[in-house]
Amino acid sequence: MTVLQRVMSRSIQIFTQDMTGPVVRVTPTRVHISDPKYFHEIYGITGANKYLKDPGFFSTGGGIKHSVIMLTDPEAHRIRRKTIQNLFSPKGMQELSPRVEEVVKGGLEKLRISYKEGKPIDMNRIFKGVTADTIMQLMFGKTLGLIDSPEEEPEFVKIMRMFAQNFSWQKHFPIVNTISVLIPQSWADYLVPGYARFRKQCGKWLDEVTDRHKQGIYTDDYGRATIFDFLLRPNAEKGQLELSRDVLIDEAFAFFFAGTDTTSYALSMGSYYLMSNPSKLEKLRKELSDVPTNADGLLQYNDIRNLPYFSATIKEILRLACPVPGITPRVVPEEGMDVAGQYLPKGTIISLSMRMVHFNDSTYSDPYEFIPERWLGSTGKELDKWFVTFSKGPRMCLGLNMAYLEIYLCLANFFNQFNFELHKTDENTAMWVDMGAAAKSKETIKAIVVGPR
Repeated sequence: MTVLQRVMSRSIQIFTQDMTGPVVRVTPTRVHISDPKYFHEIYGITGANKYLKDPGFFSTGGGIKHSVIMLTDPEAHRIRRKTIQNLFSPKGMQELSPRVEEVVKGGLEKLRISYKEGKPIDMNRIFKGVTADTIMQLMFGKTLGLIDSPEEEPEFVKIMRMFAQNFSWQKHFPIVNTISVLIPQSWADYLVPGYARFRKQCGKWLDEVTDRHKQGIYTDDYGRATIFDFLLRPNAEKGQLELSRDVLIDEAFAFFFAGTDTTSYALSMGSYYLMSNPSKLEKLRKELSDVPTNADGLLQYNDIRNLPYFSATIKEILRLACPVPGITPRVVPEEGMDVAGQYLPKGTIISLSMRMVHFNDSTYSDPYEFIPERWLGSTGKELDKWFVTFSKGPRMCLGLNMAYLEIYLCLANFFNQFNFELHKTDENTAMWVDMGAAAKSKETIKAIVVGPR
């Protein structure tokens, strides 16, 4: 699997550097497109409902084939998404913000402990704790306490790591997912480590919500309905269907994985870029210094989300560290498609990766350099069209507002309160690897907490 993953991780970079034309045939029925100008036609507002998701790619799903992420039918996707999308709205994030601040405070405490003990800290581990505890609140109204756990790798973090490592294996051989939930736990852990165990845990969380509903309670302890409060009470008048237990567990698994691995990767790489570019970090800190903190000494989301340089920095982090760098194949519609004079007939499978858009030197000058300033002023507004980290159109990432909330709060407060130095981390160890579903760094991003500011 290690060899396969390394081959996958380099495939897009090879395409980017060596393609002599805008189209390369990958298989007899699939082509890869390098020209960013076709991105909006395929994935944009009008294209997403014409260029449908490739069933051959998404229907296997790597163990989460029934989740909203993997749905290929636009109408089924629209209904499922609409059921829960208000939770991810800007208003929903305002309501969630105080609870994320509590999780961030736990992260700051970990940094204080690291400083006092003089030990390096694993930035990937701390950010996985933040993101896992955040998405759990939206899913089930609780945290797992991962940010406060003294363990180097808590059980659920380990399960997510193993799931990411095995995603390609589970996707291309989906029968192992079916088998894993039918055989004894010890065998299942050997076949697909952690997968069956986590599905079982998701089922227990769903049962807790169901039991709460039986008591006439349809919100969490904070008086807020969660993702599964909505999914377990479908509204037939709005076309919402009752979902089977397998579908609900797929959804829980997918939300936890997507809400944890993607944003924690962006945060880890963001910390790497800031520590590697002290002049950029200094400009960021200068902007943050004018913002008041609350009674707990925290910078709050409403006060920082519109800061020009900070916002530009986050956008540049997300451009360079695109959490989903690989292909998301679509099917050419009935009328076919023309790409640079080459006709692609209906049914052709096409792909154009987000990372390829972000590293196209005709769109971005010095695309491999960390330059937050590119996003400032009129130039930045022109580039917005080509910022596709969360994709575009009706299939764009449902959790983008939550990702921004976590990234703003974490980076602002961590770097406002502490000084850091990279520890055994450089350009080589921070190299991206495509795990088939999300990116990760070749090795974890480690740092020394030099001291409080």
